[in-house]
Amino acid sequence: MSEKQEHSEEPVTAGSLGSGVETLDPTGNETHIVDNIQADPSIEENLKYEMGHQNKEQAALDVEMAKAHKPKSEPPSRRWIVLATATLGALFVSLQGSALIVALPDLMQNLNIDFATIIWVLLTYTLAITASVPLLGYIGDAGLKGIRCRMFNVGFFVFTLGSLLCGLSQKKYSGYDLLAYRVVQGLGGALLFSNCFAVVADKFYPYNQVGLASGIINIAFAAGTILGPVVGGATVKASWKWVFFFNLPFGVVGTIAGFIFCHDTIYSHVEYASFRKLVPSFDYIGFGSLTVTITLLFVVVVSALFPNGKVSESSSLIGMGVTLGVLFIVFLIQEAFIRGGKRFNPLKAPFMDFRLFTNWIFNNTVVLGGLAGGVARTNLTFSFIFFFQGPYAKDPLMAGILLIPYGLGIMLAGMPSGKLADTLGFRYLCFGGLGIASISTLIMPLVIKPDTNTWAISALLLFNGIGWGLYMSPSSSISMLCILPQQRSSSSSLRIMFTMVSQMIAIVICFKIIISGMPADAVQELFINGGGIDPQYLESFMHGWKIVQWITFAITLICCVCAWALPVRPVFAKESSESDDGSVAETEEAK
Repeated sequence: MSEKQEHSEEPVTAGSLGSGVETLDPTGNETHIVDNIQADPSIEENLKYEMGHQNKEQAALDVEMAKAHKPKSEPPSRRWIVLATATLGALFVSLQGSALIVALPDLMQNLNIDFATIIWVLLTYTLAITASVPLLGYIGDAGLKGIRCRMFNVGFFVFTLGSLLCGLSQKKYSGYDLLAYRVVQGLGGALLFSNCFAVVADKFYPYNQVGLASGIINIAFAAGTILGPVVGGATVKASWKWVFFFNLPFGVVGTIAGFIFCHDTIYSHVEYASFRKLVPSFDYIGFGSLTVTITLLFVVVVSALFPNGKVSESSSLIGMGVTLGVLFIVFLIQEAFIRGGKRFNPLKAPFMDFRLFTNWIFNNTVVLGGLAGGVARTNLTFSFIFFFQGPYAKDPLMAGILLIPYGLGIMLAGMPSGKLADTLGFRYLCFGGLGIASISTLIMPLVIKPDTNTWAISALLLFNGIGWGLYMSPSSSISMLCILPQQRSSSSSLRIMFTMVSQMIAIVICFKIIISGMPADAVQELFINGGGIDPQYLESFMHGWKIVQWITFAITLICCVCAWALPVRPVFAKESSESDDGSVAETEEAK
């Protein structure tokens, strides 16, 4: 049995199970915060303060529900197995997003795919994740029995199944079957990743180790993104199929481990929500308007950048742009005024809880860190891929290898910064990390030229990665801790959604600024095969590349300045936590 299941159908229990903080006594047996509440009434006041956006009656009922049950103990190894499973999922979800870049020429040749379709093969995976994570976050916070871990476990299975189907694609369908299978793979990745941080935060929160756990997951995600082209290049030498089949053994292991070890606690005295009662109250207008808006956004952007028949005609793009604008306004009105705001009713909750955006720590780490920070990181990745495949005349595999120092920096700093965040706090790590990233980004356009030494570029990428690694783990940790536990799935899914949307924004920036002066056939050759750039386009390329670096520097600097506004520590109830060796440590009330 895992530590806790946060939700129930009624507002009383929906908050209560998520707010109760479990601790450990010196004998190793789990006790509930109620024991500390009875010993120190101030803890009850702190707990109520933590739930400040709820009313006082709700907070009092939460405390009473916390007193009603003491969960049984479980071995510490259980949460580490869950973390290992979540880490494996994050690694392969990110790996599959970048490994395909190296395999594109082989896919085009062996499956008879044209350039426009291969771009959709590459991006449909991202679209499936982006469009589905808001719904999955909503379901994860809806109070359904055992839903978070169940979605996580099913996600591993669906991702593995999608990988198998992708590898079985047939040449006679010219890539359209692969498009459908990439959607399946993306849905599996969304089920996995939308609940990844929430599941781990639930498991590690009682032990004051959320930062450490988040750091490990961030390392895995960074490793997958950077190592993807390397893995893709190694597997495609055997066959393009192995770019997908490579996931299968790990997917089977993750699926089995998840179904055996990853479970939410089911409380016998709680009445949980049910799909039967959830369906009539579901916010269909909010869900439909947001999902279609995200889908149209991707279609418009990709069709504008990579012309594809009638879809890319100006009239079609304008029509889709107007439609997505209208639908987005409908979504805002529905969530802010019709379902949300003064009309908010927990039994008829809006599809997206806008109350999250009243939390400035959430806005700082999830909105700014996920969206703006995601644009900066993706700008850097794409611009250097173009640089290595263009002026440096490398193929996609070597371009991926030359990017390894950036991912290595994130990995080297990610786990230590997450662990330090649990003890030293968040502000200084986030501010210092973004400061390092800002300085290294500032230097890049000043010193890097087409003939710059590879070691100098690698050093700058390494320092930039270290900076982002110092930031990412504490920011993802505090984004889980600054909100109520029953909002963690929504926070996690929004972070993923903003990160994926930022990738699309970065693609627009890089394609429109760096290679806008090149003809379509030259762009296709550079993006798919690499191997150099025509000298007549080199000056224009480098001018655009430097502009992208300046944009990246400005975004990083803004994130850095905002990071100083983060608290050293969030406000939580006093609690004691026990390490795996049985020692008990007191965590002070956050200032």
